[in-house]
Amino acid sequence: MGGAPFGGRWVIDRHDFTTLLGASLLAPALSACAGTAVEEPSPAVTPAPFADTVRTIRAAIARDAADPLILPAGLSRLYEHGRPTEHAVVLFHGFTNCPQQFDELARGYYARGCNVYVPRIPHHGLKDRLTRDLDNLTVGKLERFADETFVLARGLGTSVAALGLSLGGALVLWLAKTQPIDLAVPIAPFLLPLPDPQFVGAPALRLLLTIPSMYWWWDVRIKEHTKPDYAYPGYTTHAIAELVFLGDAIRAGASATKPRARRCVIVLNELDNAVDNRVTRSLLATWNRDGAGYRELVLAGIPPRRHDVIDPTTFPQGRTLVYPVLESLVLG
Repeated sequence: MGGAPFGGRWVIDRHDFTTLLGASLLAPALSACAGTAVEEPSPAVTPAPFADTVRTIRAAIARDAADPLILPAGLSRLYEHGRPTEHAVVLFHGFTNCPQQFDELARGYYARGCNVYVPRIPHHGLKDRLTRDLDNLTVGKLERFADETFVLARGLGTSVAALGLSLGGALVLWLAKTQPIDLAVPIAPFLLPLPDPQFVGAPALRLLLTIPSMYWWWDVRIKEHTKPDYAYPGYTTHAIAELVFLGDAIRAGASATKPRARRCVIVLNELDNAVDNRVTRSLLATWNRDGAGYRELVLAGIPPRRHDVIDPTTFPQGRTLVYPVLESLVLG
């Protein structure tokens, strides 16, 4: 989702991963796994004037820049032309990564005339790469963060496109469900990780909150030396559970309530080793049965065992294999 494996490599053996989680099925405290309520559509909000929007975003960036706990590479980015543009683009980074992951792509959109906002997801981008602050991540925080980001982006341009990788892709799906966004492009969205076997992985992940949070390395061989340097080399299991609950919230009521995005293109990697494409395709099919008209785009030429197709530090091939595809979706 941003570091590795959800942002590059899955080195933890998945059999061990799901065996450990499967053991939690025997835990007695199951009340934390209550069902997710169906969300009501958010009311329409008048976009703020461009100047007010820019001031709000830059003030938030300045507050983060003054915070000694936040990494400079972890700061949100705003690339704007001094006026509203035809296209406003929001880029949501992945789990355990930070806005630096999307900086090069953001500059590409900016060079082609877009106003671009790359916000820092809560509890990401800290200087302490071994932080356990991710334990403070919640579904409610993620939903509010996505909604507030969309409200800001509406002040930057005539149309709003949101793109995001993994956790960022899930945030884009949340917006597709709840907001009248012009274009939603979730890239390898995290709804459930790729399980082995599926009937163990899904329920076990939902039960992670019933046991003490653990810290797991993305790559157990090199631990804190995992690249990129501005991403966390590991994650907490409670944070993973919250991401699963976010996926539940996105899928809740999908067959009963039409999504609100005007257009949505779900970008998948057929050889993704981190997220379960079947779950994403099931959601897409459900939405399309109700006439959404959304579509799927499968990336070509991506090597096996690759999830983060954005960060040029770990996947420089993305500049030629992925960036042009994403730019064309927004700009034609």
